Amino acid sequence: MKNNKKNKKVSLISKIKKLYNKKIVNNKMKYNMKEIILFMIITFGFGLIIGGIVMYGKGGYRSSSLALNEFISVYDEISSSFYKDVNDDELLENGIKGMIKYLGDPYSSYMDSDTASDFNKDVEGIYHGIGAEIKYDEKQIVIGRVFEDSPAEKGGLKENDILLKVNNQSIEGYSLAKISSLVKGENGTTVNLTVLRDDKEINLELTRGNVDSVSVVGELIKKDNRKIGYLYISIFAANTSSQFEKELKKLEEENIDSLIIDVRNNQGGYLTTVTDIISLFIEKGKPIYRLKTKDDVEIINDKTKEQRDYPIVVLANSASASASEVLLGALKESYGATIVGTKSYGKGKVQKVMTLSNGAMYKYTYQEWLTPNGNYIDEVGISPDVEEKYEYNEKNIDNQKEKAIEVILSK
Repeated sequence: MKNNKKNKKVSLISKIKKLYNKKIVNNKMKYNMKEIILFMIITFGFGLIIGGIVMYGKGGYRSSSLALNEFISVYDEISSSFYKDVNDDELLENGIKGMIKYLGDPYSSYMDSDTASDFNKDVEGIYHGIGAEIKYDEKQIVIGRVFEDSPAEKGGLKENDILLKVNNQSIEGYSLAKISSLVKGENGTTVNLTVLRDDKEINLELTRGNVDSVSVVGELIKKDNRKIGYLYISIFAANTSSQFEKELKKLEEENIDSLIIDVRNNQGGYLTTVTDIISLFIEKGKPIYRLKTKDDVEIINDKTKEQRDYPIVVLANSASASASEVLLGALKESYGATIVGTKSYGKGKVQKVMTLSNGAMYKYTYQEWLTPNGNYIDEVGISPDVEEKYEYNEKNIDNQKEKAIEVILSK
């Protein structure tokens, strides 16, 4: 029996080693295997399964080696003696879920492989497809923007083409989501599109590939002899900062005298990405934000020589969260930007993401961030300097954006 338990112990540690591939998404940190095992046991506890045995028992503090032995003992007992067959891998994964649940933190969570895949696509800013937008226009499906250097552009698809068929199948009556699913596919595969252009049907064969998701949209606004730049950011993905800088420089080539940055409904993304964007504007040495750990508060200052000095207005609402709020706080306190809209969401915590070998992931909170002046925003949010609630109207006029333009013109 002792040999069997010893083998079980070795087997479980092997499973733990196999389950972790030591990849951390947010900050490239790596741990050795001993640290990972102790990290799992000591930091989190084993949730509903082993409760409080990790740190404290009746006799006070318990060593990590004893806690690890008890963890393995529970796994061994359930795996070998439960009255039904148990999937050992699922048992271990549910142990991880138990640890995350034990934390009681709304921003710490476990993601299965499918959810993790979708998450990665969002934050990496890359998907498999052709690189074109589709939209409804008078009951027709019309091609919107065709992205630069995309399979769609290379294959001859053009903006305002009317889409009739996908792979020789009529898409009449299909939803945009259904059509999008038909067009997307694995890299290297082909999709045939039939479009109407200048009253002629044209068949195009496109080879799917990696496409950068567009997360920044730029616009030049001319009003009262002023040139105002406008940049909307939908997410702070891995490729957002390069898109933002490219669009910003296009606008500056038009000699803009001010800028509106719109992060309404932007729920966040990479902290490194928003840091890069903020660094384009504020003076070297000025604080961008502060990071608070258990034992210390670190001030993150701008290290770049690049800066701007024209007036900036930032548009925000209650769905502007996390990295969006980092941008709000930094541009308001270290640049002097004006915030227009409504109070932001209030997420002042930073997550670390770890990937498992089966494609699943978990994330947990390991830091809090504060504004440059040291203000906590978690569950508080950042209030606008000029409050303007969104008002729906049939003419599709964005009153918050109009208010931002009004504020810019006053500067």
